[in-house]
Amino acid sequence: MSDLPLPQLYAQTLTTLDPIFSDAVSLSAASTQSTLADALEKLHIIQRSLNLLGVYSDNEGWEELSEGALVFMTIGWVVGGCEEKRTGERKERVESLKRSEDACQQFVEVLTSYGIITPEEKAGFNLDGRTPSDPASRRDAKIQQYRKEKDMKERISAKVKRSGGSSHISFILALLPAPPRQSSGTSAFSLPDQGPEHEQDRHLILDVLRLLSVATYSALSSIKMELDILSSAHLEEIPSEPPRDPRQSGRGEEDTTWRLDALPGQNDPANLIAPGGKVLKPFTILPSASRETDRQKLKGEVFRQGWRLPTMTIDQYLQIEQERGGIISGGGQASYDAPTESETLELEAEMDGTVYAAEQAEKKRLKDENWAAYTDENQKGAGNTTNKG
Repeated sequence: MSDLPLPQLYAQTLTTLDPIFSDAVSLSAASTQSTLADALEKLHIIQRSLNLLGVYSDNEGWEELSEGALVFMTIGWVVGGCEEKRTGERKERVESLKRSEDACQQFVEVLTSYGIITPEEKAGFNLDGRTPSDPASRRDAKIQQYRKEKDMKERISAKVKRSGGSSHISFILALLPAPPRQSSGTSAFSLPDQGPEHEQDRHLILDVLRLLSVATYSALSSIKMELDILSSAHLEEIPSEPPRDPRQSGRGEEDTTWRLDALPGQNDPANLIAPGGKVLKPFTILPSASRETDRQKLKGEVFRQGWRLPTMTIDQYLQIEQERGGIISGGGQASYDAPTESETLELEAEMDGTVYAAEQAEKKRLKDENWAAYTDENQKGAGNTTNKG
């Protein structure tokens, strides 16, 4: 950056910012935020260089400034626009908006001090960011600002020599010299006069500055509105009173009037009526709570009007469920102690001299033979060659 003159460095920075200010890219993209950060760093370098050169003075008018000095007055508006487009968390966003507000207000003050904006114009376009409280007045102010900005943009578009769009950044770029093909011997911090010394060029620069001052109105209004919203959101997050420890408050005397459960002794009949006959609290007289009364009360609640009576007994229901297979039987210690099928066949085969014993012995022999054939055909581990499972 030190090898470039200030006008070329400013033009290079504005070229990278033109897509952002033209809404051609998304502000939430990381590349956009990185471009804004780099541009702000270069813009601050240009501002410090202008302060070191002593380009501006408080006791001068715009007639005494060169075209280059007038063009560099736009840097305050560009810095404010870059800060306004920065994103981040709530705290970072608030800081960016405050920096943008300061830059825009300083830009307006510089134009006012040099006589580019008259106090009447400043009051008419409400450049301090204070919006009228009346909705109709706010609407009229926005319409007036929009028409004024539109007329000024059309007038400037007809005057610019280099066609580069109709955005504010493109108008500023049209005032800067085109980058030369070969680097000249100009110092990095020199400030040559920009363009020919014609009166129409100076009026074009003044028109661009007045256009930026009009655009600053809407910027300051939106910044103030967003700051108010963020401030109110922050106040809602702060608790009105710090939470108090319930163990510290009310240790001496506890207020039990808010409790919904009945405390012991509250329902004592002695506490319902005073000795003089005065009713202390409302109550309802109920029948005697004897066992026979409770039995009759429960019996009367078994079946009420509109209820359906059962169509079968519990035993019938269980029998139907067992036939359907909905009840699992067996298990437990009795099932564990019961002999297995092989043990049953072996016991029944020991009853010699009966046909039934011979049949059971044949069944046991066939079962053992089938098992032996199965173990011969399927060796242990034959189906698990990969040793899985």
